[in-house]
Amino acid sequence: MHFCDIRTAVLAFLCVSAVSYVGDARTRGREVSRTRQDDDEANSRVYARRHRRKKSEKPNIVIIMTDDQDVLLGSMNYMPKTLKIMQEGGATLSNAFVTTPMCCPSRSSFLTGMYVHNHNVYTNNDNCSSIQWQQTHETRNFATYLSNAGYRTGFFGKYLNEYNGTYIPPGWREWVGLIRNSRFYNYSINFNGKKIKHYDNYYKDYLTDLIANDSVTFLKQSKQYFPNRPVAMVLSMPAPHGPEDAAPQYQHLFPNVTSHRTPSWNHAPNPDKQWILQYTGKMEPIHIAFTDMLSRKRLQTLQSVDDAVEKVYKELRNLGELDNTYLLFTSDHGYHLGQYGLLKGKAMPYDFDIRVPFYIRGPGIAPGTDIRNIVLNIDLAPSILEMGGVAIPDHMDGKSMLKLLTASRDPAGAAKRKKAWRDTFLLERGKITMKKIKAREQLEAEKNNILHTKESRLSLQCTKTQFRSPCRPKQKWECKRDSKGRLRMHKCRYPYRDKPKNCVCPPKIIMNKSEKRNQRQFLKNNVNQPHRLKTKAHFIRAERSVVEGQRSYQLQDVDVSDTLADSQHHAVRRSINNKRYVFPRDAAGADTEHIVKRCRVLANNTVACDKEIYESRDSWKTHKMAIDHLIEQYRWQIEKLKGIRQHLKRGKPTEPPQTEIIVTTKRTLVTRVVATEEAEEGGSTQGSKEENEQDDDQCICGENIAQQDERHSESEAVTKQPRRGKKNKEGAPKHRRRNRRKDVTRDCNQPYMKCFTHDNSHWRTAPLWNYGPFCFCPNSNNNTYWCVRTINETHNFLYCEFITGFISYYNLMKDPDQLRNAVHDLSYGMLQQLHETLNHLRACRGAKQCTVHSRLPEGIKPKPLPVLIPLAEGSGDVESTGVTDVLRHLPTGVIGDRTRKPATYNVPSKGFY
Repeated sequence: MHFCDIRTAVLAFLCVSAVSYVGDARTRGREVSRTRQDDDEANSRVYARRHRRKKSEKPNIVIIMTDDQDVLLGSMNYMPKTLKIMQEGGATLSNAFVTTPMCCPSRSSFLTGMYVHNHNVYTNNDNCSSIQWQQTHETRNFATYLSNAGYRTGFFGKYLNEYNGTYIPPGWREWVGLIRNSRFYNYSINFNGKKIKHYDNYYKDYLTDLIANDSVTFLKQSKQYFPNRPVAMVLSMPAPHGPEDAAPQYQHLFPNVTSHRTPSWNHAPNPDKQWILQYTGKMEPIHIAFTDMLSRKRLQTLQSVDDAVEKVYKELRNLGELDNTYLLFTSDHGYHLGQYGLLKGKAMPYDFDIRVPFYIRGPGIAPGTDIRNIVLNIDLAPSILEMGGVAIPDHMDGKSMLKLLTASRDPAGAAKRKKAWRDTFLLERGKITMKKIKAREQLEAEKNNILHTKESRLSLQCTKTQFRSPCRPKQKWECKRDSKGRLRMHKCRYPYRDKPKNCVCPPKIIMNKSEKRNQRQFLKNNVNQPHRLKTKAHFIRAERSVVEGQRSYQLQDVDVSDTLADSQHHAVRRSINNKRYVFPRDAAGADTEHIVKRCRVLANNTVACDKEIYESRDSWKTHKMAIDHLIEQYRWQIEKLKGIRQHLKRGKPTEPPQTEIIVTTKRTLVTRVVATEEAEEGGSTQGSKEENEQDDDQCICGENIAQQDERHSESEAVTKQPRRGKKNKEGAPKHRRRNRRKDVTRDCNQPYMKCFTHDNSHWRTAPLWNYGPFCFCPNSNNNTYWCVRTINETHNFLYCEFITGFISYYNLMKDPDQLRNAVHDLSYGMLQQLHETLNHLRACRGAKQCTVHSRLPEGIKPKPLPVLIPLAEGSGDVESTGVTDVLRHLPTGVIGDRTRKPATYNVPSKGFY
């Protein structure tokens, strides 16, 4: 072929290849572009589907609850994200309260919608997450009703203080429950039935962040896999509860914040308040520094809660569920930091402990709304059920606040309503003990002349012969009257014969328990046995010389035969078979050496025995029994030596013999010990009855005691001489006393008080405490109360009755910081009306009975009460029943002047005014 033709063919091929490559490249480019367009279209379709999908007909419900967060101390001012989302975007309930300012009772009321006296969780220990709670009230929490109505429910965080993590409470689909009380690190959770331990790594274990992440994950998965089902979840945060461990990025904040220093801060002592506030004085400098640092650490922990609220809010917005979700933010109760001199805590009936922050946003709620009606924690459960379209059960004491939230605001800031909302509610803490109940029943019985009382029963019993006084032989109980003239049963101290009163006798010789036990064992092994034919009855008697304090054992009237060894052998064998080893008192030295030689303990603490023991089962069993024999024998010897040591301690001689010693105590009791020849020789053995008669002859009674006291005072100066060559006794107690003063936490556990200690090792995260240890008691057992709290257009007060009988009244219209107890300003009619209203609320059940409002509907006139006449000097009781019980605890003149003219009060039977 010609060269030109070849060249032309090659060029043509190359041109064709280049054209095809370019075409392929353009095709691939178009395919890549088409693929990108398809991905964008797919993403847009997914996004459009997410926002255009059919939402659930019922709204989602999300509750965020903090632990121990205050509202009057200004904690919400340091949570800007929460205020922007909840306050500006929803409604603020400025008069939100809890009925019991304690963790477990308040949370139980939140779950059940019931007062404490109905669900019976009175404290953080009593009935908190108990079996009774689990079987009765826990099965009726609001989650069970929502779950039955189609909601996907989830709980994350702290549940109840005594929750042990062994079960998942009913009603919760997703369960991440904290075991026991609030912690930030080093805690355990129950994750859907599996216990998981967390440690101190912030990125893995910080509880506030864990709750936020797990709840958002549950929300995403629920809307991804169950888009038509609504979600109801609770985020129960540990902050700002102790130990107040803040996240690392917030540990430098708020160094000089003093917002907790309200007008009642360090206002102490308070003689017009209950006992614990009368007992509490002003704070010391170390206490003031503690309240400042504690306030700072609490605010730092709340920053993570602020982030969690924002995270949940953004996730709801991204999912397109924000407009169809009720989002609630509140706390289980308030807190105090130095108010009335109390360093920290809750459980007080005052506003800083019972007021809580409360914000809510959702469908139908106008942004920026301020609702001033009283809202309680018992209203949460019925409100959540009405939000979910579930009928409210009759056992719930609270009412739904949904109508308040959806109504338009009036100019005053209160929501309009057709029916009057409550303006009065019950505060309660603790319960009445059985002792108090019996005392109250006795007072009521005396007042109402009830025959079936303790006094009447005792009067009937004391007429019987076996209870008459004085005691006679073999009589166990006798009736006597106490200092107040009441009949009481007393045990007869001298059941066989009466002894002269005001007598002091010499000490008696008493056989201790070890001697009695040895005597019984000796008699059991050696007396009344079938093989003992020549043995007489024998007894062991312990006899001690009064002067020397020595004890000698004598075996009296004993004729021991040669068969004693056989009887002991049979007793040992019988005891071994019964696995009760009792051996003779003489240790067999040869047998012991033989046993020890067959098994030896080497230098490296290992045991090596003869080869025969390992090969023969009979040898092993025999040697094992011999070892047990030896062990029990040594035990018996040790017990015997202990008894001798105890005897020597009791019989320690105090003075030389042949001397007369007069010992005088604080009550001028005299003991006379005289050494006689009979005591030195041992004397003769007599019965216990004769010894008692001889002892009575030596007793010093009546006027002889005074004579002995004079003799003692004269001889004391001669016999008492200072000790020489020893340390001064007075120096050591002073030294120990100085050391005890250094340990300020030594007496922290006071009886009937709730105390705590704090030292440099309490807080493990910054900022750290470096001011040393201290102890403080912020509460007491008698701080049990029942109160009525009222807020309306004309009144704002707190009335309390304590279990001690103390009564307090605070008019917050004049005294918003509750500094003065104004119970003296009340009239008798007002006191009675408050007392009756309080008793009504303490016994109420259901929303109808537990809803109290002072204003009567229009057209209804109040019914007058019976005439009440104030007591004058020397007057009798008040005619109306109930007011006497209130007034019996008030001092004279506590309510105005009792010498004024009688006044008549007509008070409406419904309400106060």
